[in-house]
Amino acid sequence: MNIDFDRIPRDALPALLRTMPKAELHLHIEGTLEPEMLLRLAHRHGVALPWAGVEALRAAYDFADLQSFLDVYYAGAGVLRDEADFFELAWAYFERAAADNVVHAEIFFDPQT
Repeated sequence: MNIDFDRIPRDALPALLRTMPKAELHLHIEGTLEPEMLLRLAHRHGVALPWAGVEALRAAYDFADLQSFLDVYYAGAGVLRDEADFFELAWAYFERAAADNVVHAEIFFDPQT
């Protein structure tokens, strides 16, 4: 596919990009954990979290620096306890990826995190 992006109106570009096939070349599955699922898994496993609810956790996803990202990342990794958790997480990612027209994904997971 050869596209002359200079000839495409700027306001049409986002819609075009949404339709194009995409590849995820390096994805840590733990990093795809959405706030609602993180809280649900924490509740399932009795894991205490420092956020009062989904809105507070969603606000924490507005990362100011590497440490703020790692705080949420490690909290998320801490609620992924069993096969069912990873299955649910992977399925949610695959649904989002399909909706975004991701046709290739190289996924990593780190069970010792």
